[in-house]
Amino acid sequence: MQRKSPGLLTFTEPKIDGQCNEDSFQCSQRTGVFALSDGASVSFDSASWSRILVRQYAQCPDFSSEWLSAAIAKFRSRYDREALPWMQQAAFDKGSFASLLGIRFLECGALIQALAIGDSLAVLCDGDEIKMTFPYTAASQFEQRPQLLCTNPAENVFIDAPEFDSDRYAHWTFRGLEKPALLCMTDALGHWLLSWNNPQQCAIGIIRQLRTQKQFSRFVHSERAAGRMKRDDTTLLAIW
Repeated sequence: MQRKSPGLLTFTEPKIDGQCNEDSFQCSQRTGVFALSDGASVSFDSASWSRILVRQYAQCPDFSSEWLSAAIAKFRSRYDREALPWMQQAAFDKGSFASLLGIRFLECGALIQALAIGDSLAVLCDGDEIKMTFPYTAASQFEQRPQLLCTNPAENVFIDAPEFDSDRYAHWTFRGLEKPALLCMTDALGHWLLSWNNPQQCAIGIIRQLRTQKQFSRFVHSERAAGRMKRDDTTLLAIW
C-alpha cells in the first residue's frame, strides 16, 4: 500500500505476503500531524488497536490518560465480550498492545514534537546524515521488551509516572539544516537502520532512493533474505 503527496512518501510491507499487516499510519499534512503504530502480533486483534491509535492521534494529538481511555473505549465497542469463545475472552481481557509514534509540526513547521511509546523510531536527517534518533539511539535497544499501549488499563500505569513527558517526548527543529528530512519507521526498519555498518554505502541514501511501493517491497525482501532485516511488518513514513 502506498499513499503519496508532495513531500511525503509512505510505504508498508507485511511480514508475510497475504497476511494481515498490523502496522498502521495516518497522515495529515494540512495540520502537520503524523502517526505510526505497530501492533504486537501476540495480542488480540492488535491491527484494529493500532488503527484506532493512529486515527485518534491524527484527529487529536494531545495525548493524555483521558485520550487513551477514549481510544480503549473505541476498541472495546467493537466486541461483545460475552459472545467470544472462552479462549478469545482470555486474550481480550489480557489486552491488545501497540506502539505509538506521533509527530506534530509546530510554529509553521519549524519545530517538531515527537511522542514515542514503544519501539517505532523517528529519525531526523540533514541530507544523508542522521542527526538524531528517538526513542532509541542504538540497535541493541531493540532487544529489550518495549513498553506499549494496551487496551487493558492496568498495563498503562506508566503514563502517569512523573518522568513520562521527559522520557516519551523529543523536541527537534529543521532550523539550521540544509536538507532536512524526518523519517518514521516501525521496529524492523529501525533496527536495520541503527545496525547499518557498511562505510561504503549510506543507509539514509538507500532509503532516499525508494520512491515507489514496488521499490520498497523489493528492498525489504532483499534485506530480509540477506539476514540484515527482521521479518516483521515494515512501515516507513518519509517527510523529505
